Amino acid sequence: MELNNIESLLKKYDEGQTTLQEEAQLKHYFTTESVAPHLEVYRSLFTYLVSDKQLSYQRPLTATQSSSNKYRWFASAAVVTIMFSVFTTLMSRNEFIELSSEEQYTYNETLKAFDLISSHMNKASAPLNALNMISNSFEKGQQNVAFLEEFNNSTNKIFNIK
Repeated sequence: MELNNIESLLKKYDEGQTTLQEEAQLKHYFTTESVAPHLEVYRSLFTYLVSDKQLSYQRPLTATQSSSNKYRWFASAAVVTIMFSVFTTLMSRNEFIELSSEEQYTYNETLKAFDLISSHMNKASAPLNALNMISNSFEKGQQNVAFLEEFNNSTNKIFNIK
């Protein structure tokens, strides 16, 4: 009767559905001398769990404060950086508003010129993409030729052809 109970508890234990009292029963059973031969494989697991519970760490652990101070410094540096970037962004907007109408017109025309240059450079880079594709195709072809040469050398070695 007890063996059937232990086997059902082992099934529950394997499924992770045992209570602490049931696990204590299993530990008690497997630490005794009389264990069924077909359940001997579980003995080492439960004896380890019992012996592991008895171990203790003798040296007291001390918490170090240096790591938390580092994080505080990093956090405060990040806050200062964010505040500086917000400040400079707001100041640059105010400077733009304070520009005269002629300076604003010149600034806007310069931006348009940069956009035009950018669009022409993008158009000019399109043929380079085609050349890049051709170059990649040539590289793949070279790899295939090298593979065929290696295959040919291997077959010649296998069939003893010079």
